[in-house]
Amino acid sequence: MNSNIFLNIFIPLFAVIDPFAALPLYMSLTAGLSEAQKRKIVKEASITAIILLIFFAFLGIYILDYMGISISALMIAGGILMLLVSIEMVKEGDKPRSTKKKIAIHEETGDIGIVPLGTPMLAGPGAISLVIILMGKYPYAWGSIVISIISIVALTALIFLGSNYISRIMGEKGSRAFTRVMGLLVAAFSVQYILDGIAQYFGL
Repeated sequence: MNSNIFLNIFIPLFAVIDPFAALPLYMSLTAGLSEAQKRKIVKEASITAIILLIFFAFLGIYILDYMGISISALMIAGGILMLLVSIEMVKEGDKPRSTKKKIAIHEETGDIGIVPLGTPMLAGPGAISLVIILMGKYPYAWGSIVISIISIVALTALIFLGSNYISRIMGEKGSRAFTRVMGLLVAAFSVQYILDGIAQYFGL
């Protein structure tokens, strides 16, 4: 496994998924629930995100081919989408996932582990676009893409399960500051993907 390629895959994917930006919504959705219910929700969210991201990593390009969409067009579109996400992350210290809306919690946990936690919070449009782009850019590094997806989602699950401890350490301001830094990284990767897509389209 080429360490440089792995980092080129892992870092932007981690920045887009951004577990620390997902933490406030998870905490608000699971407030008052038992530890067993929280573990069940985290498990459902993790499985949902992994399945969706791996599915689109391997089949997304064929779906694009069927629809007549080139990988360069996806790189430009995905870059623009990621750029919009990054702007919100930098401005608000959070991702535009309706985290500021109150979401009612049933007495039963229902499907909140699948929606909105699994998708669109973890496996959102930005992450889905990115894994398709990465698979097109590094077709022979599919193992690194799968490992990155699983490891980032697993890390996110650990962060969720340790949310009470982490929130006390980072605090609300610390979480927002970290998200803004991640937003800056996402913006940089977004611009690079747009430039790469333009260069690929024109054969530069």
